[in-house]
Amino acid sequence: MTLSIVALVLGVLAYGAAGARLSDGAKAAGGAFSSPAWWIGTGLQGLGFVCTLAARQHLPLLIVQACVVGGLAVTAIIQHVTGTRRIGSLDWTAIGAVSLGIVALAATTVTGPAVPITTAQLLVIGGGVAACALAFAVPLPPGVSGVFAGTGFAISAITARLLVADAVHEIWRFWAWPWTSWVAAFLLLGGLFLGQMHLTRGLAGAHAVAVLGTNYLTSTIVPAAIGWTMLGEHPRAGTTWLVVVGLALALAGALTLLRSEDEDPATPVAPGPV
Repeated sequence: MTLSIVALVLGVLAYGAAGARLSDGAKAAGGAFSSPAWWIGTGLQGLGFVCTLAARQHLPLLIVQACVVGGLAVTAIIQHVTGTRRIGSLDWTAIGAVSLGIVALAATTVTGPAVPITTAQLLVIGGGVAACALAFAVPLPPGVSGVFAGTGFAISAITARLLVADAVHEIWRFWAWPWTSWVAAFLLLGGLFLGQMHLTRGLAGAHAVAVLGTNYLTSTIVPAAIGWTMLGEHPRAGTTWLVVVGLALALAGALTLLRSEDEDPATPVAPGPV
């Protein structure tokens, strides 16, 4: 349990630093793929995923997802301190609302028992991957890109839990996996890739806090929905009201972050020579 908590803390710090680096790389003049900052951010995201994957062995899925939202505050602090973007009091309040709302959602959930991977689960998760792929083919506002990024990352979190929690087929003995585990692993990689692409596109058009806010919100709500409907998780008795309050707080905070981005004046451009 102690190692899982340490891994979770390291994962949150890695995700927070990744958000700041990805934001810089996505806005690079030569494009994200040619930016060292984007690749460093992607590497930090990979480190965060590995750390949280280790944490999921002993901690509930939603607890891990809720704590990962702390990466939003880490990104905001890094950008504020480095002067990349000054975070105002309204933004800090919105970040707090998103974090408290998601923590409330996680606190109300009772973790279900480990369940085998089923065809129905794979069909639902595969539908989410397909939706993310189709959405990438059309232009989207930055906040909506954050939603689809969160959907992709949520898919990877769900499939990671299914693979890690499988008591019959150990995750490291991949040669003995059934076909369902292989499909789940493929969908995990697909969710990660599409989530990263949507996140990069969103960060290229808006500041990191706004896009990461919708990303983290979606990456918590989607696993909650799947957990409650297909993984045997359910709200604790008598906490339905807290689910509603948590969801309202998280949504209000995310919408405030997006509105502050819309109202953010464009950086003035110096006139060129006549």
